[in-house]
Amino acid sequence: MSEIKKFVLTAGGTGGHVFPAEALAKELTDEGYAVCFVTDKRGNSFSGKFPTAKEYRVFATGYAGKGFFAKLKGLFFLGLGVLQSLVILRKEKPAAVIGFGGYAAFPAAFAAELLGIPVILHEQNAVLGGANRFLAKKSALIATTFPNVARVPEGKKTVFTGVPLRPEILALCNQPYPELKAPFCLLITGGSQGAKLFGDVIPSGLKLLPAELKSKLKIAQQCRPDELDAVNKAYEGSGLCVETAPFFTDMPARLKSAHLLICRGGASSLQEAAAAGRPAVIVPIYRSADAHQLANAKSMAETGGAFIMEEPDFTPERLADKIQELFNDPKTLITASEQIRQRAKPDAAKQLAAAVIDITKNG
Repeated sequence: MSEIKKFVLTAGGTGGHVFPAEALAKELTDEGYAVCFVTDKRGNSFSGKFPTAKEYRVFATGYAGKGFFAKLKGLFFLGLGVLQSLVILRKEKPAAVIGFGGYAAFPAAFAAELLGIPVILHEQNAVLGGANRFLAKKSALIATTFPNVARVPEGKKTVFTGVPLRPEILALCNQPYPELKAPFCLLITGGSQGAKLFGDVIPSGLKLLPAELKSKLKIAQQCRPDELDAVNKAYEGSGLCVETAPFFTDMPARLKSAHLLICRGGASSLQEAAAAGRPAVIVPIYRSADAHQLANAKSMAETGGAFIMEEPDFTPERLADKIQELFNDPKTLITASEQIRQRAKPDAAKQLAAAVIDITKNG
């Protein structure tokens, strides 16, 4: 009896990296392959959806943009993570390692390259990230979220797969846009850790809306844990129906009922919006590495299904104007819902799994 082929998936840092790995893990296990998951401390908090996978946690920390001693500390822990990963990979003997970008995926992917194990990189953004750029030269394949990705080495083998999405999100692909009647559901996310700017601007902006529109809105806002009380206080006396939380565990259900999203420019969030067909006001992180969030947002806005507000323009007054403009013209939201679906890739997990299997079919 032949041994079951095994793959190591590595991701961490935020849910935006972990959730696509979770989706690929399910696809590979459904195909009969064994899966192990290597993550860091932060990614470990999002895992638990790998019921058939063995999980390992390794040291990993970013160092870009930090002071000299912080960089040294970051490099030290990345080195420890690589050593830990070497031990794990020698034990598990995978056919390939699939990395989902970011510093948390670096140790296992780099260890795989040192051991001569094929590495497949998944790039979520419209600009190849720093960790993936370092690993790209020796990688067997780069799978991309967008049709065109900047800073990919010339001649490198790529495949356009999209972002693997969780089954709960995929179930929204065929769901119609909710009827535009009160309550109008406004879903505000800022990535897994929330967004301080959103906590400062959004309550002030929504309080500027006319009383009639405020009475029709139902708002769910994700906030940084340390700012939850301040955001709740900012909404006091506003007449708005608001629910706040550091993280929504029922995001698929909230996405299903949402009429409009306000979000950052992370690729996973945008792909989930596209799959669900939910229009989005995108506020890219101003100083994201290589301006990748702005590039992601522009790719979505090209469809007509998303609206970009860059941070310098993201003021309470301009936000209030945009919300009124959209909810006062239902046809715009309905059309945007149809257009943003153009960026959806519901078969991304299947395509990525097929590419991974193909790379290792002779192994």
